[in-house]
Amino acid sequence: MTMSRAVVLLLALCTVACATAPPPAPAPKLASKPATSPSAARLQTEEYRRALEAAYGEIVAREGKPVTAPKVDVEAVVSMPIPEHETIRGALQYFTTDLKPSIQESLIRSAKYKNLIDKALDENKLPRGLAYLPVIESAYVPTLTSRAGAHGIWQFMPETAREYGLRVDWWVDERADPERSTRAAATYLRDLYRQFNDWPLALAAYNAGPGRIRRAMESTGASTFWELLDAEAVPKETRGYVPTFFATLTIASDPVTYGFRLGSPADFDHQQVEVEGPLSLRYLATIANVDERLLRDLNPALRHGVVPPGRTSVHVPSKAAAAVTARASTLKNEDANIAFCSYTLPDGQSLRRLARSIGTDVDTLLAMNNLRSADDIGGGDSIYLPVRARELGSLLAHNDAYYAVKKGDTFFSIAKSHHLSVEELLAINELDSDHKLHPGEKLRVTAPHALSAAGM
Repeated sequence: MTMSRAVVLLLALCTVACATAPPPAPAPKLASKPATSPSAARLQTEEYRRALEAAYGEIVAREGKPVTAPKVDVEAVVSMPIPEHETIRGALQYFTTDLKPSIQESLIRSAKYKNLIDKALDENKLPRGLAYLPVIESAYVPTLTSRAGAHGIWQFMPETAREYGLRVDWWVDERADPERSTRAAATYLRDLYRQFNDWPLALAAYNAGPGRIRRAMESTGASTFWELLDAEAVPKETRGYVPTFFATLTIASDPVTYGFRLGSPADFDHQQVEVEGPLSLRYLATIANVDERLLRDLNPALRHGVVPPGRTSVHVPSKAAAAVTARASTLKNEDANIAFCSYTLPDGQSLRRLARSIGTDVDTLLAMNNLRSADDIGGGDSIYLPVRARELGSLLAHNDAYYAVKKGDTFFSIAKSHHLSVEELLAINELDSDHKLHPGEKLRVTAPHALSAAGM
């Protein structure tokens, strides 16, 4: 303990002693009377001396021990100026009252990603204060999706994500990948700042789109975000977005004063390993000898818990990297429970008919195989199907089960005799409910199979 701290402690002890000592007796009007006896005075002196000795002991015992100081993100705060505006003060008040538990949870969660975000910001020569932007975007939840369709920590829309090099398809959504999406967000923020040369405007553009901000500035003649805010020239969400970011940065500058605390940044203990897909994370977890949930947490971009076809990098705990690498090229052949297989489309078979046979829909098959329409594929082309290879043969074998309509038949009677509902019978034959049955008409009566690729 330093000498200055010792002096403070001694002063505190003096204050306590003075506060606990009896107040002096009021002066008598007629006769004087001793306020304290000599023995009582000696007793108080002894107590004070013992308190001082105890304080000296504490001082000596704590010498050289580190003192835990509140964590403050100085680098983030000094990296960009915080404007003075009433909306920031209003946001700060809201964050420190109604939203305090949520903001605190988000600040603690931010520590998990702080190092990788700071690295991306440094590489793009961006202020480290931007590391707190996800507090108001996603609370650092990689799988969060907004009502508008924005996804991931940085809440990218699909079009912008693809523009900045992120893969977004049926198999993979790299908006949920913390590392890849952070690099893309840093590049996007750098581009926005180059356009506007002002952080409040660049942040407004991140939220509302650069085109919208430019049009608002042109129509109002405004040159700052705060002028746009006062003119209500940008959406309400954007008018609140920028002030709440600066309120968050204000909290990071002095968390204790505002009743918050920051977490300590930590590095991920994992490595990237290339494997051949399709491969389920469930099977990969058995090879890595880890819980499947851990692999899903490390690989949130794999939308169905399945490594897509081809060579793909996956994150695994460092301790499991060697075991996975040793079998990386053969794992997909060993995964008996993978609910996907490759199929070569024969001449004359339509994608719609194939989809009905395996109990899925055309849109799923198109999305899985990155096709725009069923016309993009024909006989001899190979596609992936959301069905186990061992089940495919039996599903296709029943593809031509038909029933010839007899006089007096109804949709209800035919459906009941083939263990279907009327809705299913109409659907697999692509008929409307007002269709008139005719004797001799053939109806497909193969029961649909409830196959889904989303439950992997």
